[in-house]
Amino acid sequence: MTFKLEVVHFAKKCYNSGLTVGTSGNVSVRDGNLMYITPSALPYDEMTEEDVLVVDLTSGDIVEGARNPSSETPMHSNIYYGNPNVEAIVHTHSKFATMFACAHMPIPPVHYTIADIGREVPVAPYARYGSEKLAKYAVETLEKNQTNGVLLANHGVVAVGSTLDDAYRRAETIEEVAELAYGSKLLSEFKLLTDEELDEALEGFKTYVSN
Repeated sequence: MTFKLEVVHFAKKCYNSGLTVGTSGNVSVRDGNLMYITPSALPYDEMTEEDVLVVDLTSGDIVEGARNPSSETPMHSNIYYGNPNVEAIVHTHSKFATMFACAHMPIPPVHYTIADIGREVPVAPYARYGSEKLAKYAVETLEKNQTNGVLLANHGVVAVGSTLDDAYRRAETIEEVAELAYGSKLLSEFKLLTDEELDEALEGFKTYVSN
């Protein structure tokens, strides 16, 4: 699968799974000094390989594509520069995770799957969408907390990975744990996993094989 087809595939997957609605969110993957990213203001169910933009990460110039790149191109670019291990990014406005982002509340470790993200999913300070300040806050929060995901205050979710499959899976995990945390708080109180329990779960993920 080409990088462009991969971007379209996971963009549509975000839409079909309900992680994004309409034209919200964006998806990108890095290939060396090039970034393949979804266009701005195009519904995912209409997106084709030809709509994906190729951006030079050094200059910021569009190398391929006739459309405007995602408004969050600065955030994607800065995350790639801030962490050379990140090769793919999925940004969503998924409902339950975004509730936590709007409340400026980190998603707590109520379920072991959060270990693939970090000790919690932290919240980056608010900044206007598409701004350099938002990009700066996202990078700083990911780095400070050493996580694979972050909430953008009053905005949404960013999940990162070495592949788009990793980043997408983490975006799904963040939404699932957010819903479980929301529900558990309604039922009683958060019953949080310890660092030791999270470490044990993370170690298990390294050899986990899906059946």
